[in-house]
Amino acid sequence: MILPLLVWDLEQDDGGFQATGDLQQWRWGVVSAGPGAGYDGRRAWAVGLTGNYLNDAVDYLVLPSMDLGGVAAPVLSFQHWYAFGDGDAGWVEVNEGASWRRVDPIYGYPAAAGWSGSSAGWQQASVVLPALTSVQVRYVFSADLTGVGAGWFVDGIAVWDGDVTPPRVESLTLLPDSESIGEGFTVSAAVDDDTGVDSATLFWSTDHGEEGSVAMTNTGGGIWTGRLPGQAPDTRVDYYVTASDGANETRWPTAGGASFRVYLPAPLDLTGPEGRVVAFTADLAWSPPVSVHAVEGYEVWSGGALVWSGTATAAKVPLGDGETEFAVRALYSEGGGDFSEPWAVQAVLPALVGLTPGTGWPGEGLRLEVIGDHALFVQNDVAVELGEGITVESVGVRDVDRFVVQVHLDEAAEPGPRDLLVHLPAGDLELPDAFVVQSEESRPRLVDVEPQSVEQGDSGTLRVRFVGSLAKTPTVSLGEGLVAAVTGVEGDEVLVSWSASASAPLGAHAVRLDDGARIFEGASLEVKDWRPPVLDTCNTGGLTPRLGALAAVLVLLRRRRDAG
Repeated sequence: MILPLLVWDLEQDDGGFQATGDLQQWRWGVVSAGPGAGYDGRRAWAVGLTGNYLNDAVDYLVLPSMDLGGVAAPVLSFQHWYAFGDGDAGWVEVNEGASWRRVDPIYGYPAAAGWSGSSAGWQQASVVLPALTSVQVRYVFSADLTGVGAGWFVDGIAVWDGDVTPPRVESLTLLPDSESIGEGFTVSAAVDDDTGVDSATLFWSTDHGEEGSVAMTNTGGGIWTGRLPGQAPDTRVDYYVTASDGANETRWPTAGGASFRVYLPAPLDLTGPEGRVVAFTADLAWSPPVSVHAVEGYEVWSGGALVWSGTATAAKVPLGDGETEFAVRALYSEGGGDFSEPWAVQAVLPALVGLTPGTGWPGEGLRLEVIGDHALFVQNDVAVELGEGITVESVGVRDVDRFVVQVHLDEAAEPGPRDLLVHLPAGDLELPDAFVVQSEESRPRLVDVEPQSVEQGDSGTLRVRFVGSLAKTPTVSLGEGLVAAVTGVEGDEVLVSWSASASAPLGAHAVRLDDGARIFEGASLEVKDWRPPVLDTCNTGGLTPRLGALAAVLVLLRRRRDAG
């Protein structure tokens, strides 16, 4: 293990370094600009410690003189962070006693001017020093007349005896995403070291899982090569390289790694309805993927669920209320491909929102009003089911969101709820438990009428008493020969004005009350024969026998007139 000969702990003090030059911009202290902190603490030496440096200057940071006599392989190592403006640079100089001379770091400067541009983070640098009894080192910062930058920051400065510089890795192969399924991938990197490369290793992981590794081979010219194993479709591969000189190891990239995907291409140009649609389904279409692999079919997915599969490049897919997003992928013999860019459809689903009335009794005939929302009802395109025991007799569409269905409840219809099912060309609508067949005990009905009988040719007022509730003011039918008109409703009684013709059929007439939703039955009205008044021939109330006979003739004439 190599131990440092000299270490400057810049968290404790300035190390005895001296700032000189035109503007003496090198300063030691808490870093508040540039990288925001030192390499291993808060403090460092820097040009630009608290803000951008000034231009048109050459400034120096001089380290204390060092006695390196008798040291076998003295090396200065340090961490530095830099961001220079155009034309500005930094480098290291050594004075062996006579004059200052520029020295190259191990692996050289990135540019002819020295360190220029940006380091993109903290980097280690090493400089070989002469093994003399008096050696001075200084950092040289040079800025031209134009442009400035964040500066140059140095920290972690130490002098060692021996190799403390890890190998350098460059030109790592950056693999693109690939359709090569199950085939391996060759990765190479340029690796060099000041003392010689001992080994290089290629590491990888798939989908951020467990790592694997393979030893790389030196193929000459400083190029080391390794091979990644083949992968299945839709696999992400992350990889990086480490290199060792026997004493030090480096990793490239220094954090994370390079990556690529093994994939099968997605279909192209998925399209569908634009804007808001009122529908149960939507038509989607797409173009085949561009691939070296043969496509065997397609799948359309929505919300993590498969909604369609086939071999065509178009599909009819179900919609949900609101926004539904779809994506399509191709199927290959090698597996499923990538999903296409999604396509979202804004939809309003037709729905059933009401049924009136919602109850009925066995044996009844009813007119039910069905209310929809964005239903688009069209006459002759609507079919209705209300379950066992309920017969649909007719359907009449009133508008796009309303129709009336005439139904009859069988005498044997079982009490309980029924679902309303409406069949439309575009699909089916359902309203669960929309209608209830009631038990016999609660049936609405007519109780009686008062009076219970009328005579031919007469007129008057009836009171029709009922059980239940009325949807609206009803109409009343009294049968052949009788005309009726509802004049009002008082509680559980309907007031009816009536008139009977002289030829109204005699006997019981069924009374029917219709409130537009339900027909109430169960009572009857008896029609009796008209009877002329009995004339007392002995006492005509002051009439003479001739006048009594005349009255009888007038009554007979009135009956004939009414009959005509």
